Amino acid sequence: MTGVGKLIRLRRLEHPVTGKLHIFPMDHGGYMGPIKGIERPKDVLEQVVKGGATALLIQKGILKCCCNSFLGKVGIILRVSGTNILSEDVTFETLTSTCEEALRLGADAVAFTVNVGSKRDYEAFKLFGLLVDACDEWSIPVLGEFLPAKNAVSNPYDVKHVKMVARIGAELGADIIKTHYAEPFEEVVSTCPVPIVIAGGAKKDIVSVLKMVRRAIDAGAAGICIGRNVFQHKNPYLITKILSQMVNENLSVDDALKILKEANEGGNIFEESNRIP
Repeated sequence: MTGVGKLIRLRRLEHPVTGKLHIFPMDHGGYMGPIKGIERPKDVLEQVVKGGATALLIQKGILKCCCNSFLGKVGIILRVSGTNILSEDVTFETLTSTCEEALRLGADAVAFTVNVGSKRDYEAFKLFGLLVDACDEWSIPVLGEFLPAKNAVSNPYDVKHVKMVARIGAELGADIIKTHYAEPFEEVVSTCPVPIVIAGGAKKDIVSVLKMVRRAIDAGAAGICIGRNVFQHKNPYLITKILSQMVNENLSVDDALKILKEANEGGNIFEESNRIP
């Protein structure tokens, strides 16, 4: 049975009314450096918090230097695994922090990534198991990002692979699963005993993102965890606000597009990438 401490921390990640998770991941800098959209992390964080994100998924360095941008306003998920694009094996993530450090930094949960089917997934499984055990002792929720390794399957977005890795993550003790969206997503949700949030993945056109979110929520997803398709948009605040309404208020794709169109016609908000209206 989940302890009261873990339940309290989980609630801090959720929308207070719907219980849905609208997680904004901005942990990319630890993998890829200052990529487009997160050159000034504080500015982006201020926008997405104002836009309605319920939790941030960030690295400890950003938590330390930018906490004044979101202190007491959102839940915090600390990234405790890492690799980088110059690594010989980018599919393997090692531990970069501990549950004790997460507590010291005021985080509500931790996140660890496992690429299932990669050459070193057995090492990742071991590290993830140790992390879950330690976090259970301290009543800290664990978000497990479980993905089909690209080198192991022909299509990592095939539903048979996605539902397999989601179930593996749940079986290994994750409290929340983050994984790809795959259709029919109902199959993924129905075979995974813990809440699932969908990853945003690489930059897409906005219509595809909106359709993916609407279908995922309608299929039973507990929420979203979308980064690049927010911070690489011209207006992260507006996109976050729209996604929040889709997750928590059942905003339709058509109505979301109307909001975007009206905003674009009504001014120049798409011309400035780091301004909160």
